[in-house]
Amino acid sequence: MIPTLDKQIEFLKNVGVSEEEDIDLAETALTLASLDRPGVSLQKYHHHLEILKLDTENEAHDSTTAEERANALIEVMWNRHEYKGDDQFYDDLQNANLMSVIDRRLGLPISLGILYLHAAHSQGWNAEGVNFPAHFLVRVFGENDQVILDPFHKGRILNAHDLRELVGTISGGKMDLEQWHHAPLGKRDILVRLLNNIKIRCLNVNDFDLAMNAIKRTIYIDPAKIVHKYELGMLQIHTKNVEEGKQNLLDCLDYMDANMDSNDEEMRKQILTTLKEMRAYNKPNVFELIKGDFDGDIDKGK
Repeated sequence: MIPTLDKQIEFLKNVGVSEEEDIDLAETALTLASLDRPGVSLQKYHHHLEILKLDTENEAHDSTTAEERANALIEVMWNRHEYKGDDQFYDDLQNANLMSVIDRRLGLPISLGILYLHAAHSQGWNAEGVNFPAHFLVRVFGENDQVILDPFHKGRILNAHDLRELVGTISGGKMDLEQWHHAPLGKRDILVRLLNNIKIRCLNVNDFDLAMNAIKRTIYIDPAKIVHKYELGMLQIHTKNVEEGKQNLLDCLDYMDANMDSNDEEMRKQILTTLKEMRAYNKPNVFELIKGDFDGDIDKGK
């Protein structure tokens, strides 16, 4: 069955109001992917997700330790299905589209990680994303232990030394391993990080239409964070969608007025400055206006 655009958007908006535990990570990622591949049935991809579930069940053999479960995932995801990171054409947007990732068996750390998490969750295992800077990782729990694995590098299990080495490589030796580097990342934030990868890559090549599409999809699944509407408004103004952009920025101001917990003074200052510049016919710089730690919020091929 081929989903219609209305059904796709409705699904994403439902994700936006769902509790964290009710979000189907792989299904949502497929829906996001299908928006860029209209007219393509999802049946093949749903079938593949079921195959990953069955293969993991057959491989797990009642695994109870984290290492046993991680090794079962590695056997299924790499040895059987040959999923790996695309280190040759890393910034290809296909690497962030879960349908294309399944077709090519290549992807970014985060898109591959979504498939690892799907396989783990299909067994009822506790597994979560790891908010590692610029390189998404997966944590798998056993009954009494846990391990971290790297879906980009064939599911390799990482110890503390490996994590220190990875963060040093990514930061060019400017960063040491810190506690927050292996903090858990919830399902909604995983999806936002996936879309951030698309957004930043599009901005880097001045494809503002695709960047705005990514932000709009982020708003659907994470409507509680006003920063996404702020980014959309700024980008719309930059691309001369002035009225839409102005309205989104005014909506941000109204939201902050009504929700003091969301009152970001730097954001408010930038919105007011931008509206003033609009009156003076000055065009803001999109890279200075859109928030986000480009080094931390997108994955890099390391």
